[in-house]
Amino acid sequence: MDDSPSIVKEGKPARRILWTSSLVLLLPLGLAATPGPGQLEKTFATTPNPQISFSNLRGQIMVRGLDKLQVHATCTIVSSRVEMDTEALPRTGPAERIQFTAHVLDPLVTGSDETIDCALEVPLGASLEVRNQQGSVKIENLQGHTWVESAGGRIAATDVAGHLTARSLGGDIEIIRPSGHVVEAFSINGALRFEAPTSRRLRGNTNSGKITYHGDFVLGADYVLSTYSGDIEVFCPPSASFELKAKTVKGKLDNTVRLTPTRRPVTPLYSASSLLGTHNTGSATVELTSFSGTIRIREQP
Repeated sequence: MDDSPSIVKEGKPARRILWTSSLVLLLPLGLAATPGPGQLEKTFATTPNPQISFSNLRGQIMVRGLDKLQVHATCTIVSSRVEMDTEALPRTGPAERIQFTAHVLDPLVTGSDETIDCALEVPLGASLEVRNQQGSVKIENLQGHTWVESAGGRIAATDVAGHLTARSLGGDIEIIRPSGHVVEAFSINGALRFEAPTSRRLRGNTNSGKITYHGDFVLGADYVLSTYSGDIEVFCPPSASFELKAKTVKGKLDNTVRLTPTRRPVTPLYSASSLLGTHNTGSATVELTSFSGTIRIREQP
């Protein structure tokens, strides 16, 4: 009897599939086998706005939105110690919810190779929730709500139009051209980078990482960037219109943008240095805070 490790477990009740060349014909419709590492390939028909969750232990996750009513997943299962569960609800008809979950087959067997790399193509309107404990996450071209968490991996999100939240303990976070109403990025030690956002509410916080902002500020929008020991750098066009509130306790303020001083009482934060003023008509609000880092505000060349 073949005792090869199981690779894929699907649905409830679970069906265990043995990964050997002699049993490839037993794979259910939608799965395909390729030589080398274990390969999972699955396609689900979906509604226009499905909810998709993906929980991984280690590896790279890439999610891309397409103008199709389906989810197509291609995963490479590097280790025989792990498997991927998939579940779609409802069980018949277009799926409204799809869940991918990686887990260790035998928790008593020690080892660090728990890698599954996966690429997903999803509908443009999909809502996404991704947890990748030790690995990177890259997301492109989504319109639904997106929530991403990684312990040590890098997170990159490009052209996300829904509410976006990205969290990482030690990995860097890069957000390019977000257009959803709310954008949030939080890290402990990682750097944060925002490129050309058009969101109306943006929050970025890191403990020791650097924060970089490149772009204009939207009329009536609110931007709050804060770090404890890292630097903050803001680069905006000369036409940008914003009211600036910048403060630091032990760091430095370095501003080359012409500001009109704001006439209002300022309560000092210990020995904090503060900078308040408006650039052009002050139509957006920008708040920058660093306890011991340097805050720089520059015009884009």
